[in-house]
Amino acid sequence: MLTKLKEQPSIGKWTAQYDQLPRRDQQALAVLAIAVFLGILYFAVWSPVTEFHNQAAASRENAAELAVWMQSNAPTIRRLGSSGADPSATAADIPADGRALMGLVTQSARESGLTLQRFEPSGDGAIRVWLEAVPYSDVAAWLEMLNGKHGVVIDQAALDRAGEPGRVSVRLTLAI
Repeated sequence: MLTKLKEQPSIGKWTAQYDQLPRRDQQALAVLAIAVFLGILYFAVWSPVTEFHNQAAASRENAAELAVWMQSNAPTIRRLGSSGADPSATAADIPADGRALMGLVTQSARESGLTLQRFEPSGDGAIRVWLEAVPYSDVAAWLEMLNGKHGVVIDQAALDRAGEPGRVSVRLTLAI
């Protein structure tokens, strides 16, 4: 392969030019070629490999820390995974079916000072709710209370600005 490379006309031309240079220029050119080769080797091979190794080591350390944390908090994680709700919520606070959810939503809305314009069941464990021109902060606090205390989640939500500042019209689908 080296012989085929030497037979190329452009390589032969460069070799002839190199042979015509003075000895000091040949040595300088050889040192320069070695320096360029080492630079390419460092920046194209060594540096990326080292960076990848450092990132992999950091990722491994983070994963080990996460595993230790998960093992130390395993009972809490299992409890949260099985209930799907806030750990402070008891089983009595979480509605069992769509009928219980409807009762909970209407009662909690009334207690929060919100008037439901319309509500209807939506499947087994969901309810659709409409509110018109209500304060956004009251709706946000009501939804946070439903989620935190009772494990009710917002499946779909649409909020539109009402005529007055700070008031919204809301369409929600709430689910257990």
